[in-house]
Amino acid sequence: MINNIFDQFGADVDVEQEDVIEMAADAAQTDLGDDADVRNLIRSVGAMVGKEIDPEIEDRLTEIITSGEAPTDMASLMEMMM
Repeated sequence: MINNIFDQFGADVDVEQEDVIEMAADAAQTDLGDDADVRNLIRSVGAMVGKEIDPEIEDRLTEIITSGEAPTDMASLMEMMM
């Protein structure tokens, strides 16, 4: 599955697959109900891909994640992010 993600994003970001796997492991330990933890995770992902996250987008993502509205299947997550 992770190769499929890299196929979709490949040319758009310069990120090593190992870094994504490490970030995913860190995210698995994150309290997704905690506003500060979720914001730190969003900022970390942005930093990893070299993009500054717009505050309005960070607010919306934080709201979606902390409220439990975030999709749990990869196709829906990819659609939301694109």
